[in-house]
Amino acid sequence: MITVLSVLLLAGGCVAGKAPNVVFIIADDLGWNDVGYHGSELKTPVLDKLASEGLRLERHYTQPECSTTRASLLTSRYIVRTGLQADVILNGGGMALPLNETLMTQYLRELGYSNYLIGKWHQGGNSWKETPLFRGFDYFYGYLGGQIHYFGHYHAKFGGHDFRKNYRDADGKFHEEVLKKESGKYLTKLLTDEAIRVVEEHDQSKPMFLYFSVPNVHSPNQSPKGYIDKYSQGTGITEFDRKQLAGNLGGLEESVHNLTEALKKSDMWENTMVVFLSDNGGCPEQLMSYGGHSNYPLRSGKTTLFEGALRAPAFVYGPMVEHLRGQESHGTFHVSDWFPTLHSIIKAKTGKTVKLVNPIDGVDNSAMILNNGPTKRTEILHQLNLGNQAYRMGDYKIIVGNPGEYDGYKKTEGRPDIKIQYDEPEDFLGKLKCTLGLCGSFGDYIVDEDGANVRLYNVIEDPSETYNLAAKKPEIVKEMRARLEKFKEIVMPAQFNGKINAAHYKHNGGIWQPWKDDMEGVEINQKFLTKTEL
Repeated sequence: MITVLSVLLLAGGCVAGKAPNVVFIIADDLGWNDVGYHGSELKTPVLDKLASEGLRLERHYTQPECSTTRASLLTSRYIVRTGLQADVILNGGGMALPLNETLMTQYLRELGYSNYLIGKWHQGGNSWKETPLFRGFDYFYGYLGGQIHYFGHYHAKFGGHDFRKNYRDADGKFHEEVLKKESGKYLTKLLTDEAIRVVEEHDQSKPMFLYFSVPNVHSPNQSPKGYIDKYSQGTGITEFDRKQLAGNLGGLEESVHNLTEALKKSDMWENTMVVFLSDNGGCPEQLMSYGGHSNYPLRSGKTTLFEGALRAPAFVYGPMVEHLRGQESHGTFHVSDWFPTLHSIIKAKTGKTVKLVNPIDGVDNSAMILNNGPTKRTEILHQLNLGNQAYRMGDYKIIVGNPGEYDGYKKTEGRPDIKIQYDEPEDFLGKLKCTLGLCGSFGDYIVDEDGANVRLYNVIEDPSETYNLAAKKPEIVKEMRARLEKFKEIVMPAQFNGKINAAHYKHNGGIWQPWKDDMEGVEINQKFLTKTEL
């Protein structure tokens, strides 16, 4: 039986009967206004060209920050099901993606894929069982934590070496090599070269899944000598942080160019789909001492519940979507949709399928990806935590409680100001806030009957979230809050970071590595420098 999806696959240049090779290129903290094709003053000719030759996903939604987006991507589930909704995973903090979660890599392995992770993991490393090779990957070359020094290869905030290679030998024995000898070399180039080697040496009798998760453009804003001048030249940028970001972004541009060129030269290219996405919106300097990112005209940025955190650059590229070149999709797509979408594509091509272990929240949006068809997604649960909640239903998004640590719009040269609109408050406290100039800074909320601060935006008509509709549309507020109450049935208890002495790198030869002794019957073969050598 020939399905509509099968016709779409053949029209898109797919090789009939063979599962597609899938390459995810995941940028870190790349903001909406950090790419040229969104009108940025930053120059991104590589990303612009690839996006123009593929399908731009203009309503691709992530989670507010790195580890939560990766967890939702890998599990196809809302983050509240994992207990990771309250905090970001920190090295040595004890948090991790629960081991009872089945990841897309484990399903892809069932479908015959070889799975490679090059770059950032950020899903836990307290136990070996939490690390990539025990979660469905066949090879890992990268770092376990959330951020890394681009040249020293230690955790950029806490210290401690965190660059390694994990693999299994012909007998299935697990090996770890701590890559201390590479210190001083530009990490992004090392990761890119390794990804290219994987592409060139991959056994093509099996389909390839390459999860390439680079550090760029996460802090610290580091790049090789000359990159800042080279990539900020002609942009008119004078702000220090923004110029630093231009150099960091130049490293991402070169990496993406070199990897995609290697893919094109390989025999696998005609049956390969490349997915580029940022793990969340950019991080303006209001949040931390670094920044330079801009999500303009979207509001706020990373870690918040505004669109500047949740809506990030993404596109699909390659022969499978060549017939869509130059098109934009404005259908809503959540990061949890990727595995069900890929599963549908694989099933249409090969007839193979897998049985899900856990219920998922992702939807099959294969028609949207392969033919720029309408989205099947009607809602997104962005967050459901004690202090804040956010939920999307149709065109509307509701935020209940604290939306995040900072507010505003990171405007860049030549862009008009965006101002929060508000109705004149009637209560004394509200009037006082406006007198003090606070109406447009977290002041655009109403207080609901239960005392909760509520914001309601039509994010299709008002993507900058400038006008709170909660007072004018109480029936929609009531309906959406009732749906949030229903979602509480799936919420797992939240995990939090702690201080775990045994987990600290100072107790492990200066290296971040698993510290739990729970691998009975599994042989771990390590090669790393001794404490004295470090």
